[in-house]
Amino acid sequence: MAQSSSCFAEVGVAGGHAALLALHSNPSLKFIGIDLGQRLRASWPPVNIYVPIVFKWFETRFPTRVKLYLMDAVDGLRQAVAERPFGSIDLLHLDAAKNSRVSELETAWPGLAGRCYLFQGDNKNGKVKESSNQLMAEGRARRVSSSRFQNFANANFDVLETGPDVAAGKVSLASLKDDRILLCVCHQDDETLFCGSTLAHLKDRADVTIVSFFRPAPNRKDTSTREAAMQRVCDSLGFQRVQFPFAVEPDHRRLRRFIQMPTGPEQTHPKIVRPLNRHPLFNLLEGSVFAMMQQFAPSTVITHNSVGEYGHIEHVLLHHAVSRAATRYKSARVLNFGVGLDKPDLLVPSCPYQKNRFFDEYMPQWNGRKIYDFALSDESFVNHNLSDPEV
Repeated sequence: MAQSSSCFAEVGVAGGHAALLALHSNPSLKFIGIDLGQRLRASWPPVNIYVPIVFKWFETRFPTRVKLYLMDAVDGLRQAVAERPFGSIDLLHLDAAKNSRVSELETAWPGLAGRCYLFQGDNKNGKVKESSNQLMAEGRARRVSSSRFQNFANANFDVLETGPDVAAGKVSLASLKDDRILLCVCHQDDETLFCGSTLAHLKDRADVTIVSFFRPAPNRKDTSTREAAMQRVCDSLGFQRVQFPFAVEPDHRRLRRFIQMPTGPEQTHPKIVRPLNRHPLFNLLEGSVFAMMQQFAPSTVITHNSVGEYGHIEHVLLHHAVSRAATRYKSARVLNFGVGLDKPDLLVPSCPYQKNRFFDEYMPQWNGRKIYDFALSDESFVNHNLSDPEV
């Protein structure tokens, strides 16, 4: 994490071991150290002697890369935030008092980057665990689920993501870096059509699994070629692909009994006219999505939206299935494709060269560039608030 951070702040420097490892791991990393340097208990080692020595050594060894505060945690954080010696803090280690972690984070909050990794030292302590649970319950922090860090496990510390953007649910391309992403689409081609440029941006930057839930519809020109085309797209990106064996409903006659698509200007959104869990495919879809979430532990899920983008009824069905599954899973934010919706929360610049290469995999049987006017435009996404009832 230090290798991908720019400013590391630590409360409880002690002997400086964590700081030294971080600074050597990343030559451009800057370090803010805060330690009271007083022996408050007789059982403690002589921190009043060695912490000032450690501070002096760091200032000599890294004269332009460290800023040290020999003071109380909250006071030191307050001064560091006021001075901002190295810009925003994107890596924070709290490793001093056990019962003031929330107040320490609140003090540091104005100086944090939009997304900041938070190390909670002394995690065995009940008060420390309680503070982590409180921050997550309040939406100010979330679990780190990046595949880059999936192998670390230590009973002595916990790691969370926090910061203003995390608390506000803001999403950006930068915030998707290192995420474990589950992309749920109905059909082979949807991954290219709605987020091909986004996938190109995330190549080698995120762990992405792409799942398609419907087999190719019969009697199409590309019925026998589209699965192989999607596999080639995923292979070129280095992303994993999963295909579920669900079938397309003939003419959607049964599905139209549950979802009424707009029939005029007065109806802007599809209307759910019967409980979707009575549809024979819905519970299969929701259960399969939930199983994928449990297996791959995504921090971000991307899928279709409530209007089916350009009015595709199967897209609407999968949207609701993913929403229900994500509500049960609780550990991932959900982004919906922005086509057909207003006010996107994320706009991703188009990568025409890369996206055209993905479209080429589906040629000559299918040419989405010609069919859809938005095919090569910038791609948009909307945050889906799972607490908002839709059906």
